[in-house]
Amino acid sequence: MNEDAIMRTALGNPAAVPRLLSLLPPDVGAGLDANRLRRLPAEYVARGGRKRAGDIAWAVGVDQDPDAEALLVVECQSSTDRRMALRMLVYNGLLWQALAETPRYRRRELPLALRVVVYTGGRRWRPRTLRELLEKSPSGLARRSPDVDFELLDAGRLTADDARSNWLAALLRLLHCRVAAQLPARSKALFDGLRTDKLDDLAAELAGMLMRMLVFRFMGENAKEEHEDHLALAARYLGEPTMLEEAITEWRQAAIAEGLAEGRSQGMAEERALLRRQAARRFGADVGNALATLLGHEDDSERLATIGDLVVDAANSDELLRRGRSVLAGGNGG
Repeated sequence: MNEDAIMRTALGNPAAVPRLLSLLPPDVGAGLDANRLRRLPAEYVARGGRKRAGDIAWAVGVDQDPDAEALLVVECQSSTDRRMALRMLVYNGLLWQALAETPRYRRRELPLALRVVVYTGGRRWRPRTLRELLEKSPSGLARRSPDVDFELLDAGRLTADDARSNWLAALLRLLHCRVAAQLPARSKALFDGLRTDKLDDLAAELAGMLMRMLVFRFMGENAKEEHEDHLALAARYLGEPTMLEEAITEWRQAAIAEGLAEGRSQGMAEERALLRRQAARRFGADVGNALATLLGHEDDSERLATIGDLVVDAANSDELLRRGRSVLAGGNGG
């Protein structure tokens, strides 16, 4: 479960729009009425049948004009993209094209658009406008080329004060977190804010997605199957700092144990491969392969050591394989 999917879930809720606008520079959202919202499709079919999908698009009311609206086009990113302005131009253009064919806009001007990229990655990102991506030219072409920019909302620049008054900021800080010890405080800020705004359904949906993402982040991709049952119960930890601290301790212990087990398993595999090579060098490749088949997934270090002695001491291949079978069956190899 990745950060982008979590942000799309959050920003698809109308309660997130005023929270998002409040995190932008004051002049950017000035004049917008976040109480008048209309969700717009973010998936478009361009001419030629090619499908393009953005993340979130809202039509937002404009103050002092009950008929006017502006577009809020939001893209969620967990990594930088130097050509993000070009992507925003495509998404925004397809949205305008779709709106132009609706009765509302068939004979009137298209709405202005505010483009926002919500970024949860770790690297600093200096956004570029579209014109910065185009070749420089001394001719008049440059001024006739379009220019597109966007507002970058960088989770790494948000503070604890931002999170205390804005649950969306708290969510962004939680997604940006790479230090397990910071998780309890950051998750508490998020779920306190969601409870204050009476967004219990959204809180429940985000809890499951977040717990899955955090377990994978702090335990690795292999945690999915082993911890599926644990994940089903653990979503409540996010709203309870003490329980989350206990869960983090469990994750760390499980990760250490998993690492030790993985290391031991790899060591046994290398030991079996070594025995096969030694047998092949002494008795031929066919005997080496036969011994490898006989050993299978044997992981008892003492039995493998005994068979190692047999590879050296056996008078011939028949003796090696016969005594090897005896050792693996629990005998003494006699």
